[in-house]
Amino acid sequence: MKTYRMNSAMAGGLYVLGTVFGVLSVVTGGQTLSSSVTDQALETADLLNLFAADASRLTSAAFFILLMGISLSSMTVFLYPLFKKDSEELALGMLIFRGALEGVYYFIVALVVLTMAALGSEYVASGADSATLQSLGNVLVEFQSFVGNSGTFLFLIGAICLYISFYRTHLIPRWLSVWGLIGAVPYMANAALHLLHVDTGGIGFYIEMPLVP
Repeated sequence: MKTYRMNSAMAGGLYVLGTVFGVLSVVTGGQTLSSSVTDQALETADLLNLFAADASRLTSAAFFILLMGISLSSMTVFLYPLFKKDSEELALGMLIFRGALEGVYYFIVALVVLTMAALGSEYVASGADSATLQSLGNVLVEFQSFVGNSGTFLFLIGAICLYISFYRTHLIPRWLSVWGLIGAVPYMANAALHLLHVDTGGIGFYIEMPLVP
């Protein structure tokens, strides 16, 4: 029983830490990162100036993204033995998708953000409006969007395993588990629209809001 409570407390603490680090990454990331959260497209003609202006902030944001990934991935390690008693398949699905694969996703995102900061600094240092650097900036934004949408599907598969396990084990109130499962539907729909390059008119952030709890 003591181990059960300790694992539950550690998982809850890591989830809170991961959420805090995630918020800090957006707050410190400047317009470059806030635009991706609010579903607003970046002006491709001014990308290099934007990266340059946000260079130091992007470096800080990458640090918080890494901390978020470590916290949220570690959370699944503590939840696994609790959920395994109920369903080893669901527990393993959560561990793989919400833990290992999502952790790799956060690492890639942090690398992309650091590359944006380095590209902005290089643009300022070179003092030239390089077409090559501009093209690299466009590619980075497109890659960030692709990785973000792919990461969303990994997150949702793991989250569904997580919420079903929560529902079955009563570790949290059942209505919260049901809310999470319902919220996963519009979240996944928004990710699918992004993959198909369908313009959601800036409402994607609000579509994803039901899954915030």
